[in-house]
Amino acid sequence: MALFEIVTMTDDSGMSRVVTDDLAAWVENMGTEITGLETRTRLRPELQGQPKIAGFVGPCWGGLPETGEPIIRYEDRGTYAALSQ
Repeated sequence: MALFEIVTMTDDSGMSRVVTDDLAAWVENMGTEITGLETRTRLRPELQGQPKIAGFVGPCWGGLPETGEPIIRYEDRGTYAALSQ
C-alpha cells in the first residue's frame, strides 16, 4: 500500500499539502479525475502503475517514511512551476 501526497497552490497561504491513503476519494472530492495509469518502465517500480490525475504532475517519488510505505507525490501545475524555479 502507498500513501499519496498532494500539493496544491492556494491563494492565501502559498502551498497546501494533503496526505491520504485513498486517492480515489480525494480525486472525487476535488472534482478532478484519474486519467490513466503510469506506464513508463524507466521510472522506479513504486511509480509504475500508479494513477495519473488530470491537471497534476505525477506520480512522483515522495520517499519512504518510518512506516515503510512509499509516498507517491502529485503537484498541481502552479506548485510544480513554483518549485521548479
